[in-house]
Order: sequence, then structure tokens, then C-alpha cells
Amino acid sequence: MNSNLNNVYIISDHIRASCFIIADGVTPSGKQRGYILRRLIRRSLSSSLKLGIDISNRSYFDELVNSVCTIYSGVYDQITENKDLIVDTIYLESQKYLKAISVGASQWDKFLAK
Repeated sequence: MNSNLNNVYIISDHIRASCFIIADGVTPSGKQRGYILRRLIRRSLSSSLKLGIDISNRSYFDELVNSVCTIYSGVYDQITENKDLIVDTIYLESQKYLKAISVGASQWDKFLAK
């Protein structure tokens, strides 16, 4: 399978699952359900970066969540009702992920300099 296509599948599946989980009241954290949510979001972010997508742009997440809302609005109304919360949660996690990557890259550069 094409690597780019695989990344697209990862993004769509993980964002869809994240939307359902956030709509059920789970927030990203380091424990239990929150940890699973954090991993789902971060894996989709990693795949987005591999495709060259700017994950610091909030409109990217608006589009993704709108797509999920459009598909599942008649089936699972909590997604549409919590759309803003879902976008905010995923966007906030993306900012934390970008910061973690930046810190890690800085530490890696220091290590290589030694």
C-alpha cells in the first residue's frame, strides 16, 4: 500500500475515533482512557506531519471534525453537539505535541553537539 495513502487512513480513522471519545467526555491525559485518546490524536498528528500538513493551523482540525460531523450527525448527535469542544481538544493536543517535538529536537541537538 502507498505510504501516503496509509497515512491518510491513519488520520481519518484516528480522528474519527477521537471525535467519538471526546464527545463521550474523555480528555487527553496520561492515564487510562485519556491516554488512549492522546495516543490516537498524536498518531494522527504524526501522520499529518509526514504528509507535510501544517498541524499548527486550527482550520485543518475544523475541516476534519466537520467531515466526521457530516457523516455521523444523524447517527450520533453528540458529535455535532460537541463539535467546538472536539476541535478545541484536538487543537490543544496538537500544540502540546508540537511543543514536545520542539523540546525533543532541542535535546537531541544538544546530545549530538557533545
